[in-house]
Amino acid sequence: MKMVLLIDEFSKLLNCKPSKLRERLHHPKDRELILEKFKGKLVRTTYKDRNEFNKTFKIGGLSEFGADKINAYGRLPRPFNISVTAHFYSRHRIRLHHPYTHCVIEKFSDKKNGAEDRYYPLELLELIDESTTNPFNTFMRDDNKENIDVKIELNDSVEEKDDNEFEKYARVRKECNQLSFDTYW
Repeated sequence: MKMVLLIDEFSKLLNCKPSKLRERLHHPKDRELILEKFKGKLVRTTYKDRNEFNKTFKIGGLSEFGADKINAYGRLPRPFNISVTAHFYSRHRIRLHHPYTHCVIEKFSDKKNGAEDRYYPLELLELIDESTTNPFNTFMRDDNKENIDVKIELNDSVEEKDDNEFEKYARVRKECNQLSFDTYW
């Protein structure tokens, strides 16, 4: 499967270069067009986290400002908070090519328990073809439960050896979830 970057898809739809995408996304009609076509689509990060995993989630929205203006750590006060652009450099050593371009929002419905939306730069996301999605890559957060759990979807036609390997992988993934205390510092 060919990797399709989200920033390239947005540029193709709006018929502009990625460097000009920032200006185009300030126009309400262009934003509506993008959200109409891409909201709810599955995307995956092109970088790996500290546990060597790519994150997969559904597009929940599009930020109003660029990655250089959005606070990476939500409502944390400014001396302790940094921009999304600075976060990706300090945390992942990724220097963004388009730091002023808008971000995709991963929405969380559990706001009363302190969950805040996460912002990802367009250039660090790839679209996933949902028709050919491998069940082994389907790890999603179940926001309806109070505790964090991994939703596992198994295909009955897969051999038993693959099932055991997958269950071991899912168990390790659950133990190394994103919400451990060391990921915030």
